[in-house]
Amino acid sequence: MKTVFAFDIGGTAVKFGLVAEGGRLLKQGEVPFERDLPFTALGERLARLYEDVMAGAPADALAVAMPGFASPDSGIVVDGGGNVPALRDGSIAGALEQRLSLPVWFANDGVAAALGEIRYGAGRALSRFVLITIGTGVGGAVVLDGKPVIGPDGHPPELGAIVVGLDDAGRPLSLEARSSAPAMLQAHAARMGTSTVSVRTLFALAEAGDAEADATIDAACRGIAQAAGALTNTLMLDAIVLGGGVSGAGEALARRIRVLLPAYVWPALVAKVEIRIAELGNTAGLLGVASLAFEGLSEPANDRSVRQVAKS
Repeated sequence: MKTVFAFDIGGTAVKFGLVAEGGRLLKQGEVPFERDLPFTALGERLARLYEDVMAGAPADALAVAMPGFASPDSGIVVDGGGNVPALRDGSIAGALEQRLSLPVWFANDGVAAALGEIRYGAGRALSRFVLITIGTGVGGAVVLDGKPVIGPDGHPPELGAIVVGLDDAGRPLSLEARSSAPAMLQAHAARMGTSTVSVRTLFALAEAGDAEADATIDAACRGIAQAAGALTNTLMLDAIVLGGGVSGAGEALARRIRVLLPAYVWPALVAKVEIRIAELGNTAGLLGVASLAFEGLSEPANDRSVRQVAKS
């Protein structure tokens, strides 16, 4: 049985898991992401994490999902990835390959999550959908005819950069700046003058009838609905799939988007688009990027790309 050890590097945590063929997760966990950790130390930290979890029973390959756009040739993040600045200073895939002597595949985290949902989750029966991942940042992927849409050089879509309004100074306000987890918490703190512990707490307060929490979440969800509406009008989607850490709110999140979406979608289209919560939760990226590695392992060795790092 072949296995792949996958990492999903985010702005607040690094998720990891040992994945078997068919998307079966054999082991999983997460550790806090240290934003100030330099590149070399980050690579060593990930390598030691792998060694500790595997305890001498090696996987067949590694896979890494990460924010931003990593050059398919070098593996270095060359666009985006502001929440994980160390990834701009070197190829984490190359460092892990050299340190652990295993082939490594990598992909943008939103694209990886979409692949996971396509193959094992909420996207299995969908042909045209958008996955919007809402966490420390906002990302995701556009899926048409069952495949994530990426640029000719592998560049992923930048859903978090969609403009959904203006800020207090009249400047364009991005979806990430309005609807990410930090944006929600900052908006609520500005309303209340005190900090909120987590988005989960914020949703709990709103569900309990707290007017300020409710207004904060409504503003964030309106941004998501506006972006989802523009995408639906353009692409005639079957569904909007909500993923990332904030999607842990489940129906409390999806219900709000369903209520708000009709204001932004052509009537004939809104009746056809579903709002779904991602089925795989925070494991979507792990399973999706691991599936790329399994595909790569099935190819003849001389057909693999440089340093066994597959283009996403």
